[in-house]
Amino acid sequence: MNTFDEELVKDRVNRFPFVKMMGMKLISCSGGASVMRCRVRQALRNSGGTLHGGVLGTLVDMSVATALRSALPLTSRMTTVEYKVNLLKPVSGGTITARGSVIRLGKTIAVGSTEIRNAAGDPVAFGSATFYILNVRSPGDSPGIMVATTGRSKPKTKPVLKGES
Repeated sequence: MNTFDEELVKDRVNRFPFVKMMGMKLISCSGGASVMRCRVRQALRNSGGTLHGGVLGTLVDMSVATALRSALPLTSRMTTVEYKVNLLKPVSGGTITARGSVIRLGKTIAVGSTEIRNAAGDPVAFGSATFYILNVRSPGDSPGIMVATTGRSKPKTKPVLKGES
């Protein structure tokens, strides 16, 4: 696999347990841009009955990450350094759409932005995210895209050497 495969990325991201739990879906990602959607449901609301700000923050992080994924070499890994979200308008229902884009892609640091709109097209939040680009490996290695796990792996035990307890 030497070229970007949007369908593979969408499949892996959309099967990831956290993404599913949050009710998010990656709609598209290519050329340093992405579109994600999230259906507002009861589990995501705060005590005031509106969408929790943490969900909007997660959308900023995820939409920039998926936009960045479409612009990086396939074997690159990345991790969030920071993200910021400005909440503009409460959201009480419907579906919100996050459009993420890469602003700058350096050798080790990447920065992107996101605009989030409600179903009527009104802006409800915007934000930015910074990522650290990690361990670019040889092209023969597997792609650095989320892989679903059950979270039930057995802990690895350190071997005990002679003379240690």
